[in-house]
Amino acid sequence: MKILPASPDISRLKKQSKQLLKAARAESPEAIARFVEALPSLRDGDAPTANVLRLHNAQSVIAREYGFPSWPQLKRYVEWKRGDLAERLATWLRLVLEGNAARRRLAMRMMDEEPDLFAGDPWVACVLGDVSALRDILGRDPDFVLKQDGPLAMPPLVAVAHSKLILDGDREDGLLASARLLIDHGADVNARWSDPQYKDSSLSPLYGAAGVTHHAGMTKLLLDAGADPDDNESLYHSMETGDLACTRLLLEAGATVPGTNAVGRALDYDRLDALKLLIDHGGDPNENVWLHHAIMRGRSLEHIRLLVEAGGDSRAVSSEGVSVFRWAMLHGREDVVSLLRGLGVEESPTDEERFVAACTRGDEAAARSILADHPDALSRLSKAQLQILPQLASIGAIDAVRTMLAFGWPREVKAGWHATALNHAVFQGDAAMTRLLMQAGADWRAQHGFGDNVLGTLSFASNAEDIADPAPLDYVGCAKALVEGGVPVEAFDEYVFSPEVAAWLETA
Repeated sequence: MKILPASPDISRLKKQSKQLLKAARAESPEAIARFVEALPSLRDGDAPTANVLRLHNAQSVIAREYGFPSWPQLKRYVEWKRGDLAERLATWLRLVLEGNAARRRLAMRMMDEEPDLFAGDPWVACVLGDVSALRDILGRDPDFVLKQDGPLAMPPLVAVAHSKLILDGDREDGLLASARLLIDHGADVNARWSDPQYKDSSLSPLYGAAGVTHHAGMTKLLLDAGADPDDNESLYHSMETGDLACTRLLLEAGATVPGTNAVGRALDYDRLDALKLLIDHGGDPNENVWLHHAIMRGRSLEHIRLLVEAGGDSRAVSSEGVSVFRWAMLHGREDVVSLLRGLGVEESPTDEERFVAACTRGDEAAARSILADHPDALSRLSKAQLQILPQLASIGAIDAVRTMLAFGWPREVKAGWHATALNHAVFQGDAAMTRLLMQAGADWRAQHGFGDNVLGTLSFASNAEDIADPAPLDYVGCAKALVEGGVPVEAFDEYVFSPEVAAWLETA
C-alpha cells in the first residue's frame, strides 16, 4: 500500500488520477494493470479497454492504492489532515459518535496513523472507553465528570453513552466500565447536551444508549443509576431498531408513552410487536391521528385493527379536515375501507376523491371514466391529495404510482422531508420505483429538505444502518436506474456511497 505524505494535497492526487487515465487510454500495460489490480470488478473477462475508463475509475484506483475504499473517503481524509487541531478532533469525534461502521473504521485509521494527535485528550478517552486514561484524568481533576467541554462541548458521560464504538465489540466492556467509573465519581446521569449542529437539542446520556446505539447494557446501567426514562427522546428513538430490549427497559423503568410520539415512530416501521408493546403500556391511539399515519406509512390491516381495538377513533379527522375513511380511500386501501364499513363508517366521496382513489387502486379504466365526465379533476386536486404520489412512492405502491403518472400527476410534488417521489424511492432503495420515475422524467436534481439532490439521498441511505423496514434496500439497483435514466456517472463522484454502490460505480 502506498503511503500518503505528511501533508497530502488533493490537487496532486487529482493530477495523479488524470495522469493514470491518460496512460491507460494510451494503452499502457502498466496503467491498465493498475486498474485491474485495484478494482476487482474489472478482473472478470477481458482487460478494460481505454474507451470504457473514466476519471472516476482512475480516482478509485488512486484511492485504493492508498488504502481507502473510495475516492470521496480519501478526499475526506486529506481534508481532515489539513485542518487545524480543533477541527480535526471535532471531525474525528463525529465519525465515532454519528458515523456508520465504515466511518468508524476511517476514524480508527486516523488514530492509528497519528496517535500523538489523540494521546491525552480526555474526550477521546471517553468515546474510546479508555478506563485507565479516565481514571488518571479523574485523579488529576475530580471535577472533570461535571465539565461540558471539548470540541463538541459534551459532558463526559454523554460522550461515553453516545459512542458508537460500543457496537464494534472490542470496546464494549471499556465503555460500560467508563460509564460506571464516571457515575461512581459523581457524573450526572441526567445531564443535558446541546449538539452545536442543532442548537435546540437537549440530549441525555440515556438518549445515546437507548436511542442512538440501542445498547441494552448501557441503557440498563444508566437507568439503574437513576436516569430519567422520560427525557423526551429515548423512548421515541428506541423504536428505530428491531430489538425492543431498550424499549422494554425504558417502559419497565416507568417511561410514559403519551406525549412522546413513540406510537407514531413505531408506525414508521413494520413492527406490530412494537406497536402492541406501546399500547399495552398506555399508548394512546387518539393522541394524534395515528390511524391516518398508519395508512400513510403503508402499515398492515393488523396495525389498523390493533389501533381501532385499542380505542382509536374510526371517525377521526386530520388537521386538513380529511377523515380516516377518506384517507384510506385516497391511499387505495380498500381493506381498511372495508374494515371501517364493518364498523358502520360510510362516506360519499367527491368526484376528485373518486379520481384519486381510482388512481391509487391502479384502476386506469375507472380513472379514465371519471376524467371523461370531469376533465379538470386533476387540476382541482388539493395539495394534500397531490402529495399522495410521493407518499405512495415511499412505500413501494408501484401500480398506484404508475397509474398516477399515466394521468399526468405532477412528478415533483414534495412530501415528508420536503422530498419528491424520486427521493423517497431512492431512500427506500426501491430500484423498480426509481426506474419508473426516471423513465417518467423525474428531476434527479430536485432539492429535498436537507439541501441536496437524489445523489445525496442515495449516499445517506446506502450508508445508513436504520432505514425503516420493510424497505427493498437495493441501492445498487437505484444507482443503476439513475444512470440508465440519464444521471452522469461523474455526478456521483462527490459523494460517499456504501461499498456495494461504490463497487458498481467503478464499472459504470
